[in-house]
Parts: sequence; structure tokens; C-alpha cells
Amino acid sequence: MKIQLDLTKHCIQTATRKKYNQLISAYFKLNRKKTPNDLPDDLPNDQIQTMESEIALLKDALETLDFARLRNTYPELQGGGPHAISISRATDAPITISINNRKIHATHQNNQLL
Repeated sequence: MKIQLDLTKHCIQTATRKKYNQLISAYFKLNRKKTPNDLPDDLPNDQIQTMESEIALLKDALETLDFARLRNTYPELQGGGPHAISISRATDAPITISINNRKIHATHQNNQLL
């Protein structure tokens, strides 16, 4: 699972929170539909499952990453630049942040960078 983040105007923490809130809003708008038959034809169940996985990844990142340390260690994560930033996680693996396709392993609160 890989999610692109827009850091042109915000730091990584704010961009992650904004993306999380956008996905939550879209997800609950879909769940207002009464039955699966009410869902748009162009939104199959695998897209809903992908959305749920993205929400889970972003929620875990917001709850566990030490964003202050990440911003201090990697100035690109402070935002305001043209850097390509993504956050990802493989099954049973730690969260990984990529800066311009250079992978860094993120840190959890009170832990050192991996």
C-alpha cells in the first residue's frame, strides 16, 4: 500500500491528517448508501477495500509516527517544496516514507529511526 502526500503547502503531519480526513469523509459518504446495489457502478468493492486499507495506514501513521523528529531529521518533510513524498507499508512491515523515491524507514514515538 502506497499513498502519495502533497507537501507543497503543509508538513508531513498536516498532509497526512488532511489525506486521512478526506478519505474518511469519502468513505462515510459511500456508506450512507443503503445497499451495495446503491453504490456507483464505477466503484467496485476492491476500491472500497483499498480505501479502508489507506485509512488504516494513515491512522496508524498519525498515532505512532514521531513527526517532530521526522521533520527535524528530513527537512523535505517540513513542506513547502516540490519533493515527491509517499507513505507506504507492506504486510506486517513498518511504515516507510519515501522522499523523491529514496526510502526512509519511519520512526515510532519514543523509538529511534530504523
